[in-house]
Amino acid sequence: MPKLTIDGREVEVPPGTNLIEAARAAGVEVPYFCYHPYLSVVGQCRICMVEVVGQPRLAIACATPATDGMVVKSETSERTKEAREAVMEFLLANHPLDCPVCDQAGECLLQDHAATEQGGQFATHMVETRRTFPGYERRLIGPHVIQNQNRCIHCSRCIRFTREISETAALTYKSRGNSAYIDTFNGEPFTDPFSACAADVCPVGALTVRDFRFRKRAWKLRATPSVCPGCSIGCNLFLNHHERVVYRFTPRENPEINATWLCDHGRFLADSLNAQSYLHPHHRAAGQLSRVTWSEALRALGFDLKAAHTLRVVGSANLSNEELFLARELFVGHLKGEMVVPVWAGEHRRMKNGRGEWLRSTDAHPNSQGARRLGLRIVDPAGLSRFLYGAADLTIVLDPTAHPVLAEEEALQLLRVSPTVAFARTEHPIANVASWLLPTTSMACHDGTLTSSTGAVQRFSAAFEPPGDVRRTAHGGMSPTVPTLAQPYGPPAEARPLWFLLTVLARELGATTLDLPDVGSVFALMSGREKGFAGLDWDKLAGSGDDSFRERQHVG
Repeated sequence: MPKLTIDGREVEVPPGTNLIEAARAAGVEVPYFCYHPYLSVVGQCRICMVEVVGQPRLAIACATPATDGMVVKSETSERTKEAREAVMEFLLANHPLDCPVCDQAGECLLQDHAATEQGGQFATHMVETRRTFPGYERRLIGPHVIQNQNRCIHCSRCIRFTREISETAALTYKSRGNSAYIDTFNGEPFTDPFSACAADVCPVGALTVRDFRFRKRAWKLRATPSVCPGCSIGCNLFLNHHERVVYRFTPRENPEINATWLCDHGRFLADSLNAQSYLHPHHRAAGQLSRVTWSEALRALGFDLKAAHTLRVVGSANLSNEELFLARELFVGHLKGEMVVPVWAGEHRRMKNGRGEWLRSTDAHPNSQGARRLGLRIVDPAGLSRFLYGAADLTIVLDPTAHPVLAEEEALQLLRVSPTVAFARTEHPIANVASWLLPTTSMACHDGTLTSSTGAVQRFSAAFEPPGDVRRTAHGGMSPTVPTLAQPYGPPAEARPLWFLLTVLARELGATTLDLPDVGSVFALMSGREKGFAGLDWDKLAGSGDDSFRERQHVG
């Protein structure tokens, strides 16, 4: 492998590595605009120029491969600094200095490099009137993307993305020279299924995501590594959140699955994690739904479960591996009930990985593969209907959104026949027929793992704690500060993660091996018992992430 020296730091890199990536490996940041690790190299912004000892001219780092014995000067070269300052001079000549009102402020490469290369002076010596594009300052070019052409620095990243990644070739340059601007190829709306990624790769505020604009400043957001719940592919992402509100999903690099991309469908599920329709446990008696404490609800439910001779459980491929494992061990293994997991195909989804290969969704759920690994019975809509037709003393629905069939009138009539326990987070018709309504939380409030259609077991992390008196454990999970049913779990009216409620029920039912303090312990038990999870380590599955601003930025 080539061994070279960059700013006095020796580094060894794989063959074919360009000088930007080699410098990064050496701990040296080379500025760039047009370069992106998953897009073709065009070398047109010229800000990445470096001095290679022995060469008469400066080289552009993005298009120069590292060679053995090469000596490169970046931050230590006066020639390099002077050239970069000149490039910034020309970029700022026409760029509007509207950082305070630009939605890209805080995660803008031009802003960052101007502060670095120009000593913090956001200015230019040019006195001529700036070039503008009237009518293109706040133009909605598609359902999710807004264009401000005045800010564009013509890096062509968005164009290359639509040509090379989404393969729609939807964006292009129009006009020529100083009048060139970005537009859709045929003038029609930008309806690319990956349209928001074009805004991701834009290094400035020329393309921004309509759904996030002006909702929150980027530097206020914290980033928690997670997995997309939109389909079975399992794209890696960050939950960007502040004060217990999820504001957006942003891509998290995983070359094997989604590189640094997210489809629009998955990306805009972020707001769905904020929905919390049910906050209090309720019990329906004589047609009246009344609020109860967690202690009352779980103790009474434990009594009903012990008394039930026939128990049926509707699981969900939206649940984590740990939640499905606990449900199977408790309701099937301990109580001898019957459990199914309904699965439906949903709309066709696909994602391109770091090798340029398309991965395709097998169904609409993030964890149907995990249910299969656990040996759970998978059913289609017809199978779910047949299951509900069967007689049972008690029916448990772990997730009313598990399948659209559960919202149909036929299913609701079948659930009215016997007492039904519903663990629910958002409004659903099942809540109107359930005997017990127990509120759960979204994946933003707990840890767990999901198994993608590619077979990868991936961990997601809690972005913030669920409401109530809970504390984090050493494994990053949640556990109650009050460990017994003798007292309520925190204030008496709060949602709880499903895995937590299942461990409390296990305690009430005498299934002591399932009375576990955190999700990491559940995973350890599961990996010890299940062949499909054998050898996996909870800590090693943790997603890489940092709450600092730089780690929140998209690659490139």
